Amino acid sequence: MMVGFQPVMPRGCPLVILIANIFSSGIWPPIYLLIAVLGPLVLFAWLIHTFEYLMERRLSSRFGWNSVMATGWLGTPVHELSHALMCVLFQHEIVEIKLFEPDKENRRLGYVLHSYQRGNWYQEIGNFFIGIAPLIGGTCVLLLLLMIFFPDVGRLALFSTSPDLPLWQQVWNSLQQLFSGILNVQNLATIRLWLFLYLVTCVACHMAPSMDDYQGALRGGILLFVLLALASFVIAIFSPDTTTLVSLATPLLVPVITVMITAIILCAVACCLVYLTTEIVDWWRGKRIAR
Repeated sequence: MMVGFQPVMPRGCPLVILIANIFSSGIWPPIYLLIAVLGPLVLFAWLIHTFEYLMERRLSSRFGWNSVMATGWLGTPVHELSHALMCVLFQHEIVEIKLFEPDKENRRLGYVLHSYQRGNWYQEIGNFFIGIAPLIGGTCVLLLLLMIFFPDVGRLALFSTSPDLPLWQQVWNSLQQLFSGILNVQNLATIRLWLFLYLVTCVACHMAPSMDDYQGALRGGILLFVLLALASFVIAIFSPDTTTLVSLATPLLVPVITVMITAIILCAVACCLVYLTTEIVDWWRGKRIAR
């Protein structure tokens, strides 16, 4: 006797009714999970890229291209190592790698050249993860820095979830705990906080994939999205309760999304500081010329 999921076919138009039932209820939790994973990642990439572009353009116009070295010495190796690790994971051949080799002419701080076998679906999908690898690797390094400098705050904010609350409510609570535990009066007077903020800014300001990275990730991203959409449809058909997927994934999504939003906030703060500093420098230069 075989026991399993047996869809019940009502009389009339059974196939049409079954499909209608799937799309009206069962398929939405997996799609919600898919959006919850990919949506923040897309928004995160766009915001980080925007802040990085604004800071680099502002600094270069005021202090020259070499000014990006102040953060690139750490952020660039993290960026390129993230590409390299994904290349190894998805069986791409690394042809050449430069973790930190500033090239003013090409406005490039480092690079990873890799090759793969076309038609190999695993390696094709790997292009997506290789392209967005700096976002993944940078997020992991930010989490590592948090656990090194503020381990108690990190554990409380990122890993003390409330399963009865919605995903975004948990993320909001985690952000409040994180920033209240780090940015307080006691820590403002310590070298630990300012060193932490500097290192985090170095990593966060170089987490954005380049345009070449985005182009390389496009084909793999399309294949991955199709596979995930098909998986969502299959899960909706054969799983009696797809809402459990969301509840199981939430404890994993909360720390990841919290760290990503933290990186965005820190990049925004760094961007504001860069603009404020350059405005002060412009004012001071104008004042000296006027004399």
